[in-house]
Amino acid sequence: MRHAKKGHRVISMDILEHLQKLYPALTKKQKTIADYLIANPEEISYITLAQLSHQTGTSELTLLRFCQKLGYSNFLDLKEQFRDYTQKMIKQASSSSFFLPERTSGEDTEREQMLHEICNTEAAVFSDFITNINLESVIKASDEIRKSTRIYIFAHDISLVPGKFLQSRLEILYLNSALIDLSDLEVTQKIIQQLTDGDLVIFFSFPRYYFPIGNIAKKAAKSGVPILTITDSDTSPAAAHSTLLLLCPTSTKLFYNSMTAPMAMLNILASCLVIDSVSPSERQIFIDTLPS
Repeated sequence: MRHAKKGHRVISMDILEHLQKLYPALTKKQKTIADYLIANPEEISYITLAQLSHQTGTSELTLLRFCQKLGYSNFLDLKEQFRDYTQKMIKQASSSSFFLPERTSGEDTEREQMLHEICNTEAAVFSDFITNINLESVIKASDEIRKSTRIYIFAHDISLVPGKFLQSRLEILYLNSALIDLSDLEVTQKIIQQLTDGDLVIFFSFPRYYFPIGNIAKKAAKSGVPILTITDSDTSPAAAHSTLLLLCPTSTKLFYNSMTAPMAMLNILASCLVIDSVSPSERQIFIDTLPS
């Protein structure tokens, strides 16, 4: 990570460690600022000085003095440290340290046996999903989507695949939607700050959960717009800030997530949207005109 300098002073620890180390020596106002920074590290990467002043209830001059207290010459240097920290945490949360070994010959029996186990697991998980799916939640999600003016779909990494699928289905029904890659924190924060009445936020969140997703969902919830989260668990980071949940099991033997249940959930949700939007007499015409 980059080092901040003040005179001959060099800060080599990450920004949160640095804040926590200096915390006892901070004034009451400075502790208020520090508390906000620690609770919202990914937001600080792209927030303006004026916005941070508003969020913390402190003056811009107080914030600049706070930066100097930490050893940074200006607010931009502080933001750079938070950007480095956030990117580091995202990388740690999404990267794998495993290197695929070279496969040796003579393993066909073991390979076939394992594939059978995976097939059986997928079938069992999917069967349980279909048996226990909460159709009332699907109907509520469909209603919320249909009455929304703008729909923002937030996804990251593998979740971009079902996110794109959902967006394509919404476009077919002439619903105004946009897919946002959560890894672009600047765009994400900008959209979250602009949310208004008539908007709907949809989060895709599966293990390993995207590091900033909890705080991003919390910020979205503060705007008052409805939030639909499609996730594997009601304890996932975004779930606590959501008004609607669609739960899909994603556990699988060799990867973090299987997309079998999430894609099925989206197909059911899209079907519900068609049932609600297209009259029975027009459904065959609708199907015949679909691009794919």
